[in-house]
Amino acid sequence: MSTELVPAAGQRSEQGSAVVEFLALAVMLLIPTVWFLLAVSQVQAATYAAAGAADQAARVYAGSEASPQLRAERSEAAVDAALADFGLETDQATVTRTCSTDCEQPGDLVSYEIEIRVPLPLIPEFGGWEHSLVSVSASSSAVRGE
Repeated sequence: MSTELVPAAGQRSEQGSAVVEFLALAVMLLIPTVWFLLAVSQVQAATYAAAGAADQAARVYAGSEASPQLRAERSEAAVDAALADFGLETDQATVTRTCSTDCEQPGDLVSYEIEIRVPLPLIPEFGGWEHSLVSVSASSSAVRGE
């Protein structure tokens, strides 16, 4: 003899609703958590890229014996390589070089500041709208050698 519980008239069975509730809660909690982790990882990558790019650009410019234009080109190439290592586009970064005098004399202080705009993860930019989660920046200085 089998005894099954049959809902009374006007009531509905709750059989299988736990799976639906679990899936709904998992999706509602999992998607924001993954999005947050992606955002944090992009900010961290941009921070490391800015620090590395500023450091390398200042060292390349200060340590080179080439012409000023060639030194600037090599510094820009160092910035591009550092950004590419972290999967960032060069148009996300703003590079600023300042010098204590004219950047040509031995002993001049050459400073690079890199500012990187970190976009919102998984949200495309369309039209002229450029969204940004945060901007990170780093600076580095080097003394021009002889």
